[in-house]
Amino acid sequence: MPSHDVIIAGAAPAGSIAALVLARAGYRVALLDRAAFPRVKVCGNCINPAAWAVWDKLGLTDSYRALPHQELTGFTLRCEGRLLFQQTFRPPRRGPRAIARDVLDDWLRREAESAGAEFFPETTVTGLDPASGTVQTSRGDFTGELILGADGRNSLIARQSGLMPPPRRCHRVAWQTSIPAPPDLDDQVHMHLFKEGYFGYCRFSPTHAVISMVLDSRRTQDPLLLVRRYFPDFADQPWLRMNPITRASAELGTGRVWLIGDAARVVEPFTGEGISFALTTGVLAAEAAIAGLKKSNLASALQTYARQHRQLYRRRAWVNTLVRWSLTTPSSAVRVLRKVERLPGIVAFLSHRVHSR
Repeated sequence: MPSHDVIIAGAAPAGSIAALVLARAGYRVALLDRAAFPRVKVCGNCINPAAWAVWDKLGLTDSYRALPHQELTGFTLRCEGRLLFQQTFRPPRRGPRAIARDVLDDWLRREAESAGAEFFPETTVTGLDPASGTVQTSRGDFTGELILGADGRNSLIARQSGLMPPPRRCHRVAWQTSIPAPPDLDDQVHMHLFKEGYFGYCRFSPTHAVISMVLDSRRTQDPLLLVRRYFPDFADQPWLRMNPITRASAELGTGRVWLIGDAARVVEPFTGEGISFALTTGVLAAEAAIAGLKKSNLASALQTYARQHRQLYRRRAWVNTLVRWSLTTPSSAVRVLRKVERLPGIVAFLSHRVHSR
């Protein structure tokens, strides 16, 4: 395989947006992914309003607007079946949207290719030599000055480079399926919280809705049983599965290996902010890498990226961190929300912080 300036493992939002930024700057970028695109992925399909700043910065706003989507007009929260909170979002011109992940990720991948990145689908990373900048794959070896691990919460790049934190047991598992949208389903995001976990659902197109669920596997491992508690006629159908949901943050980089997106830090899916965080970290890492490659000083560039990464999460992730703390033990979150029911202003404030960026 020919040498590249940057090897990116993972073509989800973080990897593809980093590939686009680097390729536009004139660098030779290899974008690897084990899947053939388009492909489905466990996700709530919600794009936080914070993503608009990324589209604006990179000149992608019009292209993003044209993607098949559903405007999200509000947020409803129920606890054990009881209505707890409702919020109507601001006019949706630049508000949150629901877009199928196969559509979103394939669009970003194509934008990266249009910028000059080389895409290698069905390419599984099997090993890593950080010292030489070599990524071993099912297609052969790729070499580069910099390797970006964008390969998710179970990142092989993070493990092989010693950046992954020590494993700890996580009993929470994510499930997702798509269904024909019920005729009476509105354009809001609906969240249900119960002792075994939580689930959310919303339209992502005029005809279909996505249901995403996080369950404590010690209580149940059957998402269908939980859905039927609230929707008795829900049909039996295949579900996609993903874990862990919670994981300690990894070190951001060492030498010529850096991490972006979920490979670096996993956010609680309850708030729907994962994609916007992934996009932003991909841009930050790419811009720092451009400066580092120009000056042949990746160590200084990594320090810049690490500082900006900390500032990003310190500024925007405190609500997500609070929610993750509450939901690590779902039964505790239920008790908290029973009390918050008497203080709806708190929920309104937190929701506004998430959805009105």
